[in-house]
Amino acid sequence: MKLLRSRLKMTTKGKCLCGAIEVTSDEKPDQIIACYCESCQKACGGGASFNIIKTDEGARLSKGETKIYNDTADSGNSLERHFCGMCGSPIFSVTTAYPGLKIWKAGLFSDIDGLEVITNIWCDSAPSWSTINHSIPSHGKSRQ
Repeated sequence: MKLLRSRLKMTTKGKCLCGAIEVTSDEKPDQIIACYCESCQKACGGGASFNIIKTDEGARLSKGETKIYNDTADSGNSLERHFCGMCGSPIFSVTTAYPGLKIWKAGLFSDIDGLEVITNIWCDSAPSWSTINHSIPSHGKSRQ
């Protein structure tokens, strides 16, 4: 996956719903990817999962430990879903498709106002009631 984002240093923080997991990031989050695959719908309770892709070094847990659920993505790739064991909030995912990257849930971060969804993926799996912004790149499956 080619990352289009800038890698400016800017410390941002985030946390899960109950605060047991905290995240610190040194990469400026400036782009969100909306994923409508069935696996993300189930993990996030709805139409899409809104994600920020960061390098392994770009963000880290600063408090708490995640629980892990091993999943298979709609693409067939192995996927580790990390979540808070207390409140169940999804934290990040790691997939064999993108070594060296983590897929963080956008809602964790406190500074996401003003960010934009830059692409939609797995739109073929979106529920009929989802509102997909087709004025940005939208892919029936992955954008790879």
